[in-house]
Amino acid sequence: MEDATEQEEGTAEAVFAILGDPHFTEEHGSHLKIKKGGELASNAPNTNPWAGLYALISSQGLKADAILCPGDIAFQSSAITLSAGWKHLVDLGGRMNCEHVVSATGNHDVTSRSQAETLKKAVIRNLKAGYGPFEQLKCLHPPYPSVTLSDTDHRQGRDHRVRYFGAGLLLVTAARYQILIVNSCSEHGHDEFEHERGTFPPSAVDELKAALEQCDPKKISVAIMHHPPESHTQDGAGAHDFVDNGQELLKLLANQGDWLVVHGHKHEARLVQASGSGLQPIVFGAASLAIHIEAVKGTVRNQFYLLKVRLEPRGLTGRFQTWDWSTGRGWEPARPDGDGIYDGAAFGARDVGRVITDIAALSSLPMDWSEVILQVPDADLLPPEARNQVRERLRSRHKLHIHVDSRDGRWTKLERAAL
Repeated sequence: MEDATEQEEGTAEAVFAILGDPHFTEEHGSHLKIKKGGELASNAPNTNPWAGLYALISSQGLKADAILCPGDIAFQSSAITLSAGWKHLVDLGGRMNCEHVVSATGNHDVTSRSQAETLKKAVIRNLKAGYGPFEQLKCLHPPYPSVTLSDTDHRQGRDHRVRYFGAGLLLVTAARYQILIVNSCSEHGHDEFEHERGTFPPSAVDELKAALEQCDPKKISVAIMHHPPESHTQDGAGAHDFVDNGQELLKLLANQGDWLVVHGHKHEARLVQASGSGLQPIVFGAASLAIHIEAVKGTVRNQFYLLKVRLEPRGLTGRFQTWDWSTGRGWEPARPDGDGIYDGAAFGARDVGRVITDIAALSSLPMDWSEVILQVPDADLLPPEARNQVRERLRSRHKLHIHVDSRDGRWTKLERAAL
């Protein structure tokens, strides 16, 4: 990606490395296996996705302004995997020369199941089981949930930790961007019904209003949380595990400026505009970096993202570098597949109907797709789902055919369909 400092006047630009639901594990459930001491169980780039990230970053010289992890660093609230995973995230931030490393809290990062039976078995020996669900996170070093490169004595990190767990959210600022970390697990306790849902309670609403007053509308604004802020359905899986009161959260963000919302939890990549008739936030659900996808229903892939975001006069635009993981092959550029996030996927086109109309009005066909983009710039900023709809509408309603390169799925030419 280009240096984020090389940008047009009047715009802001930043690059974010996004790692959804890493799920570091000691034994099962994820490809990110570690040893008891926290080191990677394998340093082979084609066997362990984290070792593969090191190789990818080194070979391609990848850099980012910030690392964003929307939670579930750990697996099944394991203190070992949580501590090790956080240290590996911070280390990755150093390797990518990031100014910030931030993480929201996932349900696997907290002890959200009742510990009553554990205590009954041996009350004295298992007293630590009675600690609150966030105690493991509060003990992480460097302080969680945000690390700033220049904060060498971690004074700011400790202040951020207190703010995050006290208010349920935290605003992290930089010269070109601001990141709002929302703790959608803030109301998790030990009741059975709590571990899957997300919450945004009335107290957090008040805190968000105060935080938004500090925001600069000329900066790139990103909100990160674990649970989807609105219902996120997927093949055969429930749609109940969204943030309670999430629409109020989205409304407040929309009223303040242009926002990108990043979440995890569903393990399925999804890029949409939030519901509503106004200038709603873009919502990106990141796929899991390393969870065993065989156990997840739907069209799911393990992915890693490098997302360049620009704030332009018309709003936010973005383009992904996306890699898929497979054991034995390692990280490879993601090809277009359905509505998933592929290498080169973008967002920023808000009026899809206008894109279709403008393309249909083009003359002098056939035309290279690069020329189509010159004449209809928003055609290059269609998110995957809208992109697929545009292609189908052009075919069915306007008898136009878009050629696709069979090697990488790129669009190459627009022509009239054969009768």
